[in-house]
Amino acid sequence: MSHVVFWSPEADETLQALIRDAADREACLLWIREIDFWLARGPLDFGESRYDTIRLGVVAPLAVLFDVLDDPPTVIVLDIWRF
Repeated sequence: MSHVVFWSPEADETLQALIRDAADREACLLWIREIDFWLARGPLDFGESRYDTIRLGVVAPLAVLFDVLDDPPTVIVLDIWRF
């Protein structure tokens, strides 16, 4: 089942900064594409549960905090960061 993915304004701002400041922009874009793939195609198979419907996913060196909603199938990205 596919999910629609929305980025919160704060997460989107952080995402843009990560891309802008990346030493290896192409690698950064690949990590982000992989995150997007998992969020849209299999968010419940990506990462681990944190609390309620909130999950934490990792595509090293990036981590993403997101909420998975069932009806309609939606993912809301709450935060993204480099670790």
